[in-house]
Amino acid sequence: MAVRGSTRVSGSTRVSSLQASKENGRRPDDFVVPVVHVHLPEQAVKLGFYGGLGAAVALGAVDWPLAVLVGAGVAIARHRRA
Repeated sequence: MAVRGSTRVSGSTRVSSLQASKENGRRPDDFVVPVVHVHLPEQAVKLGFYGGLGAAVALGAVDWPLAVLVGAGVAIARHRRA
């Protein structure tokens, strides 16, 4: 069984990032905002992305066919990663 994530050395034992995130009470699929170190659940990140994509279409910054292709590509890429 393969473990997703990198490993780090903690003292004399190796600890996977998955195990470390469980110890910290976070889910391994949480997204970390780099500047402020806030952990966001994956659903919030998806909602923000697709909401922003929809807002860009509504404001006319992006044409809807391109937005559909980008949204479908991201959905496929996230599905294959999981």
